[in-house]
Amino acid sequence: MSARILLIEDKAGLLDTLKSLLELHNYTVYTASNGQEGLSIANRYLPDLVISDITMPVLNGYALLDSFRIDPQLSKIPVLIASAKNEAHEIELVMQKGAAGYLTKPFVFAHLHQEIKRLLGNSMTASKE
Repeated sequence: MSARILLIEDKAGLLDTLKSLLELHNYTVYTASNGQEGLSIANRYLPDLVISDITMPVLNGYALLDSFRIDPQLSKIPVLIASAKNEAHEIELVMQKGAAGYLTKPFVFAHLHQEIKRLLGNSMTASKE
């Protein structure tokens, strides 16, 4: 069974490109263009991993992390933040809010894929215990 990834990104071109690349690596990919839509999809499909931007309309990445942290069903799903924000305090804040990792945009897909494998390896191991 392929891992299920929820990709939350408000820039349509980037969302489509990442979705295609992830599908080439045999992941099942769900997409959302804002945090609120992402939260709804996460509750419906319970993905193995979420990759989210911070700056989005409706519900931003910070609020998304807060929502995941307080929901018992979602709190075990690792959330990887991918954002153009590269200030140390921004990275520290999302990690404090429960992000499982942080990738600064622009990034090379190989780096993203390496993080995905690391996080899925951790979450798949934890789910078997």
